Amino acid sequence: MNPNNNFTAQERAVLSLLVKGKRNSSIAEDLYLSKRTVDNHLYRIFAKLGVSSRIEAVLYVLETDLLSNSKWSEIAQDE
Repeated sequence: MNPNNNFTAQERAVLSLLVKGKRNSSIAEDLYLSKRTVDNHLYRIFAKLGVSSRIEAVLYVLETDLLSNSKWSEIAQDE
């Protein structure tokens, strides 16, 4: 898995909702995006994390505590 994760603000928002167990259609509705846009964000998130599924992405986030404020601050500085 790739330790150098440069996420956009939208990708961070999508990932946060993914970890909460939301489906793509719910994520799209919550963020006022099309489902296709959410699919695209997830594709890029998976590539950045080096995973191939929703479950792997969620496990990576939980194992690395990626959604903690300090981790997101470090990632945001890399953008």
